[in-house]
Amino acid sequence: MVRTIFLFIGIIILLFSSALYGDTTVMNNSHKIQDAKSQTFTTIGSVSKNLQTILSDFIQEKHLAMLKDPLISSGRFGYEKPDTLYWEITKPAQAGFAVKGLKARCWSNDPNSSQVFDIEREPLVKAIAEQIFAWARADFSWLEKRYRITIAEEAPSNLRLVPLSSHEKKYVSYLLVIFSNNFSQLSSVEIHEKGGDFTRIKFINTLLNQPLPKTFSE
Repeated sequence: MVRTIFLFIGIIILLFSSALYGDTTVMNNSHKIQDAKSQTFTTIGSVSKNLQTILSDFIQEKHLAMLKDPLISSGRFGYEKPDTLYWEITKPAQAGFAVKGLKARCWSNDPNSSQVFDIEREPLVKAIAEQIFAWARADFSWLEKRYRITIAEEAPSNLRLVPLSSHEKKYVSYLLVIFSNNFSQLSSVEIHEKGGDFTRIKFINTLLNQPLPKTFSE
């Protein structure tokens, strides 16, 4: 499940590229959905070259079948090309991780008291980091080997990614990526788990290609 969360972050980086271009025409006729998907991939791939940084706040909702109301947390997310990543939950408790090159750190409660480690000595972390940054390069051939991707005919601004990996299928039913109607903004991403539980992350106050706080890469 940890691997899935990190790959989910990779999807976020990749699909924020859509905010760099305006309207993308998605055809509603069923026989044209595949053409629409190819067009979307081509456009995102071409404009991802211009994506240098992402800075965004987020609200995370954890929907559990056993609870009436979702568990709510909030935080901030940062990415800088080619190899800087920052993800932090700030409320209700503080925790997060950061990657810069071959160095990584994680913390609980206090970012200034983080545990620093070399990802070369942690094969799992290294593999995850490499995959995240591969997503950031818009490697759709890699993506389609691991997910069956469809564009919803009834809601063309939604992308559904169904995992093909037998290991990931044990935990995740599908990922749902929700854009604004004209694909100009990434609104939210959902991880739907086996059994019906799901996590939704909504993005707010998003800035692209703006300098990140120095603390994100320290």
